[in-house]
Amino acid sequence: MKKLILFSFIFGVFACKSIPKEQEITVGSGGGFANLWQSYTIKPSGEILYRTNKSDSLKVIQKLTKAQTQKIFKAVQGLHLDSLSQNETGNMNHYLVFSEGKKFSYKTQWTNPKNVNDSIKTFYQSLMDKIKN
Repeated sequence: MKKLILFSFIFGVFACKSIPKEQEITVGSGGGFANLWQSYTIKPSGEILYRTNKSDSLKVIQKLTKAQTQKIFKAVQGLHLDSLSQNETGNMNHYLVFSEGKKFSYKTQWTNPKNVNDSIKTFYQSLMDKIKN
């Protein structure tokens, strides 16, 4: 019985891998005649920060649970943004950035939803739905 408890504890410690403090996920959209941009950044702490190009300030608009945050960061890693090179620009753009300070920054940007990978489109939309609810 003690071995089972010890195994469960060790497995639990290693299964709950923490997110590096400098990692963040940013989703946003903007452009158009008025050139208005808005972005949402998810921090490893679960905080969601909101910013527009009309203001330099960041506003905390929501805090996710640890489980939600880990699920989102795991999902973005599964998109393999490092192997994609999509930088489509146009009148109205959407983008997704996964970064860790100066270590890496992977960005994909699109105008036409038909030209973006389905998994990225689904991730982006589900994240936006979570943020706006």
